[in-house]
Amino acid sequence: MELSFVFYGVVFCFSLSSNVIECFVILFCYLNSWVNSKKLDINEDAEMKTKMIMSKVKIKSLLLLTYLAMGIPSLHAAETLQVWIRASNDSKNIYKTEAETFEKKTGIKIEYFNATTDFEQRLARAAAGNALPDLIFNDAVAIGQFVQLGIVEPIEPKNIIGGENIFDTAWKSAQYIDGKYYGVPTSAQTFALFIRKDWREKLGLEQPKNWQDISALAKAFTFNDPDGNGKNDTYGFILPASTTRGYASWFISSYLWQAGGDFIRPVGEGKFKGSLEEPAATETLSFMRGMVCDKTVQPGAINATTADAIPSFRSGQSGMFFSGPYHIALFDKDPGKDAFEVIPPPAGPTGQATLAEGTTVFMMKSSKQKEAAQKFIEFMISPEGQQIGMGMGSKNMPVVRLSINKLVDTKAVYNDPRWAMFADLYAEHGRYIPQVPNWTPIRQVTSEGFNRILASCDSDIPAELKAVNQKVNDELAKQNVLGQ
Repeated sequence: MELSFVFYGVVFCFSLSSNVIECFVILFCYLNSWVNSKKLDINEDAEMKTKMIMSKVKIKSLLLLTYLAMGIPSLHAAETLQVWIRASNDSKNIYKTEAETFEKKTGIKIEYFNATTDFEQRLARAAAGNALPDLIFNDAVAIGQFVQLGIVEPIEPKNIIGGENIFDTAWKSAQYIDGKYYGVPTSAQTFALFIRKDWREKLGLEQPKNWQDISALAKAFTFNDPDGNGKNDTYGFILPASTTRGYASWFISSYLWQAGGDFIRPVGEGKFKGSLEEPAATETLSFMRGMVCDKTVQPGAINATTADAIPSFRSGQSGMFFSGPYHIALFDKDPGKDAFEVIPPPAGPTGQATLAEGTTVFMMKSSKQKEAAQKFIEFMISPEGQQIGMGMGSKNMPVVRLSINKLVDTKAVYNDPRWAMFADLYAEHGRYIPQVPNWTPIRQVTSEGFNRILASCDSDIPAELKAVNQKVNDELAKQNVLGQ
């Protein structure tokens, strides 16, 4: 009878779970309960005692097994992470490969939700409904929004396996104004200057080394017929100065930093004040407006986004374009790999600086699977995860443009020294947008102000910037981070 009972216990155990380890846990508890019940009182009738004990054992064991069975779904749930991403149809394949590789290593499954549209609204609804995923991959600049919503789990870099191999520049992007880290960077990108090499060499000019050289080269490309077709149909410099999504501010940021300026300055205790009244901002806008008024920028620059501007370089209309490494493959096709070169940004009045951007993975406070989530983060920043993300061995669009891991050889992965140049530029001169609760409205008001300055060759630049600076301070006040 006892052996039969044990046999049925084993069968019941495996009916609950196909996982051997889980079954052993259940069976151990089952047998332990049975053994404990065998402590007989020698003064009682043995046969009666056996019947009573076996009855108790069955009841206790079934209760125990039922209790454990109720817990097993949570064990299985812990094997699946819910992850939000923002990916194109092509780059989703890279994320899929990341998930499959990770599952083979750990047994943990990844279920993605691609939040490409209405992301902010989806996020707000999920937060209100307590339906957030375990992890969210988003732009690094989103950190302020996540912190303000109170949904993101702080991260301690030293507790992340492989965290010591992440570039300091990348880690800074995940650090908020309170000094804490709220995410882990997984991808980066930065910007350099694409130049029509064939035009430059035809005109016998050197690569530009400073702002003055950029201006001079822009004039030569505009007025000296670099394509040799005898027509006045070329321009020197591509300027996406649209106010749409703050393009003008986004594009000019690198040049503002090269002049020693900034949008805002920290004043301590997590507070800031606008800094667009400084001479560096006037110098930057004067340089940019000078090319607009000299008519060396592409037609329609004042209303152009990056998407609008790309055809100008590809078609042979314009000769210089400040952009990211993701355009290398595109420009290799048109105007052709041998027709252009890409160089680090020529130095501004105070040196080199270039906008850095990237993707950060955020762990949600509400996640019940933080240990598993951290394992996925650690895989994504590992050399293997980074190389998969960079599209190594794949024809799909990468989700990691520049690796944030010092151990990854970008040149070897892409087999292209131009990518290596971008990687070095990022590590040495990359600079992220200031971390405030919400950068979007600040980017928008500065974009509108910059656009207004660029559109009028007679406007008073310092006076215009003073007005823009006041709007920046007003926005900082709304976010409760305005200092004196």
